Amino acid sequence: MLGTRVLTAAVALPLAVLAILFLPPMGLAVAVGALMLAGACEWAALAGLAMRGRAVFVVAAAVVMALALGLSEADGPVSSDGLVLGLAAVFWVGAIGLVVRFPARWHATLGRRPVALVVGLIVLAAPVVAVAYIDQADQGPLLVLLLCLMIWGADTGAYVAGRTLGRHKLVPRVSPGKTIEGAAGGLATAMILGALGALVLGLDGWRTLGVALLGAWIATISIVGDLTISMFKRSAGVKDSGRLFPGHGGVLDRLDSMLAAAPWFVIGLHLVLLAA
Repeated sequence: MLGTRVLTAAVALPLAVLAILFLPPMGLAVAVGALMLAGACEWAALAGLAMRGRAVFVVAAAVVMALALGLSEADGPVSSDGLVLGLAAVFWVGAIGLVVRFPARWHATLGRRPVALVVGLIVLAAPVVAVAYIDQADQGPLLVLLLCLMIWGADTGAYVAGRTLGRHKLVPRVSPGKTIEGAAGGLATAMILGALGALVLGLDGWRTLGVALLGAWIATISIVGDLTISMFKRSAGVKDSGRLFPGHGGVLDRLDSMLAAAPWFVIGLHLVLLAA
């Protein structure tokens, strides 16, 4: 199993980096969208839909993504992409309460199929919208890569710190393997990568600090994304959300952190880079 995981990662990570750096903005958004549609099928399965229902949900997710991208420049007080990102960001902050209290309130909130499906349409569209938005900015590919490095670094830092220092469980009712020490290691790693990324981007001292703090928040909200999918899997009684990535599980197993981090990264960029 370990060999399969390593081989999958050895193939997937370079492909991801190449796609981020060399695909045109809309091409990268389409690639992320394809992954999110595979994730939509898994989300629908975790919500308890049969095969036909899953197909309908995937089509609905594709429509939401297309509308969010196609109408992003439409006139109005709030753009469609901004609405999707804002709703997703609010949801992930609210999900902290669900994670901490699980299983209390689960069946009254995300455990209800209609709620889970509506939320899924929003949070699955958000990474597509976020990537399309970021990739069109100045140094867009590097910013998308920085987002991914923060997420990957947080995951790796949490794993190493958890394995070597982990003593205190983070949220044992949701994920018994996660520790407070591991989470701290993930935050520290993401902050360091954020600071290094800011230096590569040529930012000044205060904005470098801002990007480092953004890294800490990205690591935090990434954990929330991971734990939220874990709640779904526990409720559905499954170990993995799917089998797309050998040794790693499904799209939601691998990209759960991206679901939560992507909309907040866009918000963070506005706060850090566009602030006077």
